[in-house]
Amino acid sequence: MPVITMLSPKGGVGKTTTALILGTELASQGASVVLIDADPNFPLARWAKMEGKPENVEVVPEVDEDDIIATIDAARGRADFVIVDLEGRASARATNALLMSNLALIPIQGSALDATEAARAFKIARNAGTARQRPLPFAAVLTRAPASKRLWTRDLKAVLANLEEAGIPVIDTALAERGAFRGLFSMGGTLAEMTSADVGSLESARANAASFRKDVLALLEEGVTA
Repeated sequence: MPVITMLSPKGGVGKTTTALILGTELASQGASVVLIDADPNFPLARWAKMEGKPENVEVVPEVDEDDIIATIDAARGRADFVIVDLEGRASARATNALLMSNLALIPIQGSALDATEAARAFKIARNAGTARQRPLPFAAVLTRAPASKRLWTRDLKAVLANLEEAGIPVIDTALAERGAFRGLFSMGGTLAEMTSADVGSLESARANAASFRKDVLALLEEGVTA
């Protein structure tokens, strides 16, 4: 079953939010999902303890980096999708997770600093493909973006232009800065269970998440590589 790994040497770029949105969206379509929480702060494990976790979503806290391969291997035997949320640094755990992956997603925000750190992640993904002797498909994911492209900054547009010039795939759907996405971690549950009384622009957030899910599934089907 597909293994999707969230990768970035830089913390705070939205890896965990991206992982949770994707996992709960896949689950909303009836898929069984294992989220492997390999972040030392275990944000997904905390989310799982709140009310509203779907029965077809399992969260596995990964404490020992030496066990990541075995953890992923076991998870893909019991779920339709496995999503690995890595810590924000390069490590043996990250390398081993990539060796087991079908797709690596690199969340990135629209700043020069994020672009520099993302370049390291792209190199790590390429090296993992070399090590396993078959390319590892990967793509950048724009996170915390303004909801309207009219509000995209010059820096953000420059980052995207540089990625295109470098031949780095970028997922078409950018994950916008949404209160509903933040609310997943404060209220628990999923976007489907939220109400308009909980957060604003809920339908827009749901549409954004659904579009992102479809883009990721298309990447898995196409086997896109850089």
